[in-house]
Amino acid sequence: MPSANSELIEPVLPMHDIQGIAVPGFLKPHQTLLGVTCKGDSDSIQKFKTLLAETAAEIATADQTLADRRSFREKKGAKTSAVLTAVAFTSQGLAKLTPGAASIPSEAFRQGLAARSNFLGDPQDANEEGSPLNWKVGGPGKDVDGLFVVAGGTREDVNQRAKQLRDRFSQAGLSLEYDEDGDVRDDAGMRGHEHFGFEDGVSQPGVRGRASDGKEDFITDRHIAASQQPEHVLFGFPGQDLVWPGVLILGHPATSPDPLIPGLSSPASPEWTRNGSYLVFRRLRQDVGLFWRTMHQEAERLAGLPGFSGTTDDILASRIVGRWPSGAPVNRIPDGDDLNLGQDKLANNHLKFDSDTSALPLSSGHVDSFPQAKADPAGITCPWAAHIRKVNTRDSGSDTGGRDSTYSRRLLRVGVPFGPPLADRYAETKDDPEQGNRGLLFLSIQASIEDQFEFLMARWMGDPTRPKTPAGHDLLVGQNNAAGENRVRSCTIFGTGVQQSSVSTNAQWIVPTGGGYFFVPSLSALTDVISK
Repeated sequence: MPSANSELIEPVLPMHDIQGIAVPGFLKPHQTLLGVTCKGDSDSIQKFKTLLAETAAEIATADQTLADRRSFREKKGAKTSAVLTAVAFTSQGLAKLTPGAASIPSEAFRQGLAARSNFLGDPQDANEEGSPLNWKVGGPGKDVDGLFVVAGGTREDVNQRAKQLRDRFSQAGLSLEYDEDGDVRDDAGMRGHEHFGFEDGVSQPGVRGRASDGKEDFITDRHIAASQQPEHVLFGFPGQDLVWPGVLILGHPATSPDPLIPGLSSPASPEWTRNGSYLVFRRLRQDVGLFWRTMHQEAERLAGLPGFSGTTDDILASRIVGRWPSGAPVNRIPDGDDLNLGQDKLANNHLKFDSDTSALPLSSGHVDSFPQAKADPAGITCPWAAHIRKVNTRDSGSDTGGRDSTYSRRLLRVGVPFGPPLADRYAETKDDPEQGNRGLLFLSIQASIEDQFEFLMARWMGDPTRPKTPAGHDLLVGQNNAAGENRVRSCTIFGTGVQQSSVSTNAQWIVPTGGGYFFVPSLSALTDVISK
């Protein structure tokens, strides 16, 4: 571990060649997703290539995206005019454009999301909405070859850019198979919350690396005082893991058993995949009314048990998530939400699970005066099955090893909600003007679909014994497709006197309704290989 007087040199990334959706990631409030297909004949393919060559200069690079983010911060949240565009390809789409696609070693990418959905726990029965047979995009007969993501600070700007792309698709003879808007919630007091009502995106990882030769030109800002070791070199914001770029981008150093020492580079094969990444897209419909009706029913049952008196819908839901609706961690404030903590980015992700957490001196002088998290190795305050513990074990060991093992599983989420919020969170679908059509356009960036997204979904969130046991399923987003179990998901929570109780349900409040596995090429691959 570097001492206070030593220096950890982080690599300068080729920001001009990496798409901005991958590093540092699109975090704009408005997006439009456009999925296109190309006929397989040579004339159609050439028109597709020509369109890509003409559009390449408009694809947002990592340096452009980082500059836009820094401008946003300097203006203290004022909307910037930049519209950011990304492009990614499914395996079958990439195969139409270059024979080298067949050499990409990812089996998950080659097979595609629909073919792998059973492994993730998705329903397979044609009578169930979540079956790939019923998906709105990405299922049989609804494949896309390419996905364009348009992101911006205003809906008007995004709409204008999306219209330009639609016109080009039409001129190039491409078929627009999927077209959907996503927008961050902006209703009173709920900006940045997902549709169940919880602040989203609090625990995003940061990426190690610099944008230039400047010693302090870090892609992810550092906020912990330099005198504070080892936290100063482990985290960006307090609690924000810094992962080596190869966790997200192919061809760069990935993680090692020591988070401060770069590991082997993530494989870039063939060579033109260097500086590229994988994008997972999941269209997830959220049945908000079903979620909160289930919370109400279970909270009412628990409140009658010893140790659980006073359990409310919000308390139960927050234990299942691991955070209160504001984003405040339950193991920092177990008894109730604190909006100020939830909104404080220098405090709301600062927590450990297996040991006590202490306030950190920050370079800005900001003071974290909120209650600190106490050691909770048994999951009494924040259950082992809580969503935030299932996807990021932090300082806890897991079935894959010590705390360092979590670094290689991190992914960057760059999606947004779709559909308007539900006014009455307990409403039945029949009383909902949108008939339940709201949810999340989940988009994640990773260097390995198998070892990151699929690992988290199938091995940790969907397995009741992992990453620690006894724990249970991730009730929030996990699935259970085990034979004979009727998709019932269960987890263990504790009462005030450490009484145990199980919460079980087969209510499907998150339903997969589309998606795909995509490759996000570098700018040089797009211009020199894919569009040639």
